[in-house]
This record gives sequence, structure tokens and C-alpha cells, in this order.
Amino acid sequence: MRRVFWLFSSLILALAVGSASADEAWKVERLSQPEGLYPGEELLATNGIETLTYFMAGDPEKPLVVFVPGGFHLARVAYGYPGGDERDFLAYWLGRKGYSFLGASYPTGNKVYSRAYPAYSIRDWGKQVAATAKFYIEENGLSREIIVLGWSAGGQIAQSVYEASQKADLDMSLFVSLAGTPPAPLLVEEPGSISKAPNGLSSAPQFYEVFKAYVAAQNKLNGHVIMPWDKFETDILGDIPVALNGIIIASRYENGEFVRDLDWAMADTGALKKADFPYIVTISGDKVLDNDHALTDRGNWGVFQIQHLYRGIILPALLKSEKIAPADWQHIMDLMSYATSGVLSARVPGNHFFWYGQLGARETVQNIDALRLRAANLKATLAAAVAKIGTD
Repeated sequence: MRRVFWLFSSLILALAVGSASADEAWKVERLSQPEGLYPGEELLATNGIETLTYFMAGDPEKPLVVFVPGGFHLARVAYGYPGGDERDFLAYWLGRKGYSFLGASYPTGNKVYSRAYPAYSIRDWGKQVAATAKFYIEENGLSREIIVLGWSAGGQIAQSVYEASQKADLDMSLFVSLAGTPPAPLLVEEPGSISKAPNGLSSAPQFYEVFKAYVAAQNKLNGHVIMPWDKFETDILGDIPVALNGIIIASRYENGEFVRDLDWAMADTGALKKADFPYIVTISGDKVLDNDHALTDRGNWGVFQIQHLYRGIILPALLKSEKIAPADWQHIMDLMSYATSGVLSARVPGNHFFWYGQLGARETVQNIDALRLRAANLKATLAAAVAKIGTD
């Protein structure tokens, strides 16, 4: 009965969040550019939804790295602003490593957008990121491999962007959680009320004080002001669609109201699609100021990491044949224990914004490079071990 209900609710969600044809699903077009954009930024319409982007070309043979911002933020936090020091931002250090970079901002209440999208969902978000990546890849002749960096609430799109990337014929080789929260509704305690703004978006000004404290701490760590707070608040922050608070309140927007709906939120995030999650690595800060991510990210993401390896590599081989030598089976168990030992995780000095500022930005990119290699080696070694099943 539960299975029937789940299939039914998934069907309803599919109809609710988009009934476009396959071709229309990846429609991206440039809009007339409004005043006030930063150099290099563009405003696109992705599946009919405004998308603020910043693209920087690198080695076409290397993956495109896509930065997905957290709640209430534009991706400007990852590529900087006119007059700022480019070394304080991730885009600069990724460029130094030869990666192409894409900052893709979902629609917020920030002044850069011409309208609000209160019914925007996690499904929409994943599709928007994949469609935008596909657009720049094809326009610039890049490889079809992408690495997605999901910061904070941006972790919620891990499943939806992976699913959308597959449909867009992209190779999403890795999802990097930057103090990201997994797509698990109600995982985070509600820090004060989230209210409805006049335009239908969700507002939570209490978060802004928390962000201000994080930014001030990162300024102190780096020995200078990375971005003046008044500019940060006006140029980066804005109210967000209520569904993007799924990890806190699990609500959707309907007929002008916020409706609590856990079943809908579970389907929207794809939380139960354990067999359809990307390969995930995690990077967190190390400060008490961000204690939840510093202490729980490795465990919170562990179930998705191990299920990706088990369901994607081991289980298909076991279903074909259970004949395996004891020594080979022990090797596979040892590799899976190694996978959960922390080899797919790293920490960088700093708080929830550990990657913000030159010290953390540089070290974060170094860790992305190292984790990418480590993850690929683990996967290749496990695949080689599993290839022996049924051959003895």
C-alpha cells in the first residue's frame, strides 16, 4: 500500500512541477540584460525561469565546476564583485587549476530578478542547474563532465540535479557538499519563524544576523574585509521560494499560501531515491560557530555515499552471480569499510563560509582536486574487485 501511495505521489509531483516536452525541458535563452549586473554576468531564461549566471572558461578537457549557492544567497559569493580581490573567491582558484566555472543562481527576491517565483521547487532547481550547465558546455565546446558544488541548502539538489543531468546527457561525476545539507526534509531544526513575503517568497531575516556573524569571522580569519556587509546584504541576499526550505519546514506554495506537506517534500527532494544519487564527497569547516556541519556532515552524507557505491557497482554484479572467492569478498568488504572511514571527506579551517576568503578558497579547491582523485581511485579499485565476482 505504501508503495502504491509513493508511486501515486511521485506522479502527482511530476505533473505539478513540469509537463514540458523533452526539448522544452532544456530550453535556455539570453534575456535583455538589466542594469547593475557584475562584469561577466548574464541573465538567462532557463525553462522559462530567470537565472543569473557567471561563466569562466578553462581547459575544455576538464570538467565544468558548477557552484550552487545556499539559502537566501546568489552565487556571487563564489566569484566576487567589482572592486573585490578575486583571490578571495572560489572561481579564481578553480580557474588556476584549469577548471571552467559556472555560478548558477536560483531565483530569489534580490533586485537582479524582475519577478518572483514562489512555486519554484527543488525539482525545478536541479533542472535549472543542469540546463544552464548544458547551455554553456555546448556553447563553449567543453567536455560533458560536470562537478557540482552544493553549499549549505544547495545540498538539497544533490538528487534532483543528478537526475536532470542524466536526462541532459551530462556526466555528473561528482557532487561536492560544501557544508551542505542533504536532501532530507526536516533534518534541520527551525531557527525562528519563516514567514511569507508580499510577493509569495519566504522571508527569514533572523538568518541575516547569522550570515553577518559568519562573514565577520571569515574577514577576521583572512585579515581584511572580503566584501563590505552593506554590499553583501544588498547584492547577494534575498527572500527565497518556500520549497527551498524543505530541510526546515517541508512546505510547498499553493494558492498564495505555504502548505506543510512532508510527502510532497520527500518527492520534491528525491530523498528516497537511494539508487539514483550522485557520487558525493564532503568538505566542512572546523569552527564551533558551524558546529552542526563540522560534526554531522560526514555522517549525514555517508548513507548516500555508500549506497551509490553499493547499488551502482556491487549489487549489479552480485545479482548476476553470488560465486566469489572468500579472499575477493573480504577485499570488497575492506574497500567499503575504507569508503566510510572519512576518505571521501575533508575539513578546511573556517565556519559555514570556510571557502569564503583567500585562505579557505585556495584550500577548498586543493581539497576538491584531492577528493576528486581519491574518489575516482576508490571507485576504480572497487570496480576491479567486483569484476572478479563469478569468474573464479
